[in-house]
Amino acid sequence: MKNLTFSSHYARAVLYGLEKTGRDVDALLASRDIDPELVHEPKARVPTEQFIRLFRLTWKTLDDEFMGRTTRPCRIGHFHLMGSLVVHGANLEDVIRQSIRCYRLFSEDIQIDLNLEGDEVELSLTHHHPELDPDNFLIEWLLLVWHRLVGWMIGRKIVLSHATFMHPLPPHFDEYRFVFPCQCHFDRRRNSLFFSKQYLTMPVTRSSEELDDFVRNSPRDLLIWTEEDNSVTTQVRQLLEASEAGKLPNQDRVAEQLHMTAYTLSRKLKAEGSSYQKIKDNLRRDQAVTMLTRQNLSIADISNRLGFAEPGAFSRAFKHWTGVSPLAYRNQDQLPSP
Repeated sequence: MKNLTFSSHYARAVLYGLEKTGRDVDALLASRDIDPELVHEPKARVPTEQFIRLFRLTWKTLDDEFMGRTTRPCRIGHFHLMGSLVVHGANLEDVIRQSIRCYRLFSEDIQIDLNLEGDEVELSLTHHHPELDPDNFLIEWLLLVWHRLVGWMIGRKIVLSHATFMHPLPPHFDEYRFVFPCQCHFDRRRNSLFFSKQYLTMPVTRSSEELDDFVRNSPRDLLIWTEEDNSVTTQVRQLLEASEAGKLPNQDRVAEQLHMTAYTLSRKLKAEGSSYQKIKDNLRRDQAVTMLTRQNLSIADISNRLGFAEPGAFSRAFKHWTGVSPLAYRNQDQLPSP
């Protein structure tokens, strides 16, 4: 997706393990051209390139793919080693079972289970020391990794029917529709992803060379691999992205383009934990962040381009979205992506 940004909640979560070591995290951020004030602002949005640099900074500094959230580090290279083994699997079920065996060798803290007893595949993840993952970020991250990786192995974006989580509804639930594009349930017995068993027999389509590129680009393809995401939320956002920023189509027009009624569109979006207004607001928020940080435009110009009646309305909306005014956000002096 264009102009994609990430909640500063996730930026702080990525840095959690670094902060526990007592390192000067703000100095490390500055060394990667990342503004510490942006990361600490509760409602701020972090551009994609900066967010990717946060991951790589944490991985490299800690030499830990689990980012300081387990009793022992999972040294950099474990993920690549696992991928190098499973890329030779016959089909998706083979990939998952071999990956589970690898994880059991990597860590005693993280347990992955494959349950085929029901009508669907249930892929579950358990953290045996949840006190080391107080905001459940590692749980969310590893479930995302498994969903994206195994789908990438068969060249398909695996459509999730639903997901369950042991933790209660989080404050950042609004982000879940991009991370887990399905109906999510909380306060459940397991952390699990559910999808059709039809995927299990699909063959691996990737080569060892493609895997090397995938790992080299990590976590980029894990975070933003959306080309084959057929969720209604993503379809609506892509339609809006293709429109002129200040002239977004209304919900009736979007429903018509998707060959359904406005009522059906609303119902399907609600089932995914979304709505047309949320998608529209989040797109304009991400576009505003991009314009503020990467383009030499005045606040009035940005307001006009995004279709606001006047700059004051835009400023109020932006502060509601991010917690700071557009001018304050710009004054944090984010640098362009390299």
